[in-house]
Amino acid sequence: MTTTRVVQDSKSPTLLRRKLQLEVVRGADAGRTVVCEGEEINIGKLPSNNLALNDSSVSRYHMRIAPGRHGFVITDLDSTNGTFISGLRIREVAVDGPIDIDLGDSLVRVTPLDDQVEVPLHPSDRLGPLVGRSPQMRALFAQVVALAQSNATVLIDGDTGTGKELLAEEIHKRSLRKDAPFIIVDCGSLPDNLVESELFGHVRGAFTGAAADRAGAFELAHGGTLFLDEIGEMTASAQPRLLRVLESRQVKRVGSDRYRQVDVRIIAATNRDLRLSVNEGAFRSDLYFRLSVVRLHLPSLRERPEDIEPLARHFLEQFSHQVSPSEPEPKIGAETMQRLVSHRWPGNIRELRNFMQRVAVMAHSGMRNPPLPDAATMAHHPKQTPDGNVVPAVPLDTHLPYKESKARWIDHFETTYVSGLLERNDGNVAAAAREAGVDRTYLFRLIRKYGLRH
Repeated sequence: MTTTRVVQDSKSPTLLRRKLQLEVVRGADAGRTVVCEGEEINIGKLPSNNLALNDSSVSRYHMRIAPGRHGFVITDLDSTNGTFISGLRIREVAVDGPIDIDLGDSLVRVTPLDDQVEVPLHPSDRLGPLVGRSPQMRALFAQVVALAQSNATVLIDGDTGTGKELLAEEIHKRSLRKDAPFIIVDCGSLPDNLVESELFGHVRGAFTGAAADRAGAFELAHGGTLFLDEIGEMTASAQPRLLRVLESRQVKRVGSDRYRQVDVRIIAATNRDLRLSVNEGAFRSDLYFRLSVVRLHLPSLRERPEDIEPLARHFLEQFSHQVSPSEPEPKIGAETMQRLVSHRWPGNIRELRNFMQRVAVMAHSGMRNPPLPDAATMAHHPKQTPDGNVVPAVPLDTHLPYKESKARWIDHFETTYVSGLLERNDGNVAAAAREAGVDRTYLFRLIRKYGLRH
């Protein structure tokens, strides 16, 4: 079943996406029917879902439905009581026709309709530094162009390395605030005791080490855009204060009793699905609602393999010019390109970018291309020092910015660890989770994040 198709038109290319009808067959909302046309459809207990159920056995964000390559993809959002199809509890499954879904005490019938919604596509496969020829990315580019002029709060989600910061900065550059500051706060790297000081500032003597008054990120971004990266890592104590600022647009420095008015646009980003954190009680539902006025999803490279070729050529051209501006850039052969497209790229664009940088350096040095990174190979062939200590096979690139280098190591560790864990347990996720001492739902998230088969 075709869920989406592209109508090629040089002036206004369009993506046609089929609408879905959701009918509650059993439960407190029996007889209720809604027709949905969004890119992603959410079902759960909270009013912010596309279909909000009055069912206490349903999680706040219980499941989602999204168009995929082979029909509609139904994903359980780590719900408490599970999502079932034909009596089987599912984690994620693609369906190509009408389907009945059991969740809690409710039964929802999902029916694809012949009616279609038109989704505009950006005419180019580039938007500033962003590159993507896939329909998902060109639809995202068109959405960015349309919303950049507004002041709407934006939540960007996507795996590590997909380019969330670049996307946020492109929104800022295309906005009416482009000449004002673009301030970045990495919520994941802030110590718990400094989060509020970093965001809201402090006055002299507010705490040990506060030797002078200091403006926080909100004040520094006044008139411009504040980018809150890794918002899912924000501490529980800081979340209520952030919510208050989003509602009042006023900040109070730590140790002060005076409020200051701020005019900022908020763009937040996360590599988590915050709806799962809401279900677990780790993230406030009202804060999520405030942050996701507009939600943009950056798909991983495994979801859009058609973007690997233009990205690889773009990075090779960029780095070849840096390494040797006077020499022609090396060419990528058909066989090499096929290997690039077939590779999983768990580190996404960041990993591909780093790999093409090495290709450019080695090509201009007369060396052979480096081998593609292979998590399985790295897991089973670690290096050892003379005293027997294991050294990871991936080198630490100290030339990268701290954040990128750290993210690359985390990607490598998680991919290698989970791959070896699953192999030792013959793909049994429950047994693997017990061995690792982690919750099974968390292990499922890592498997989905890196596209690991089990």
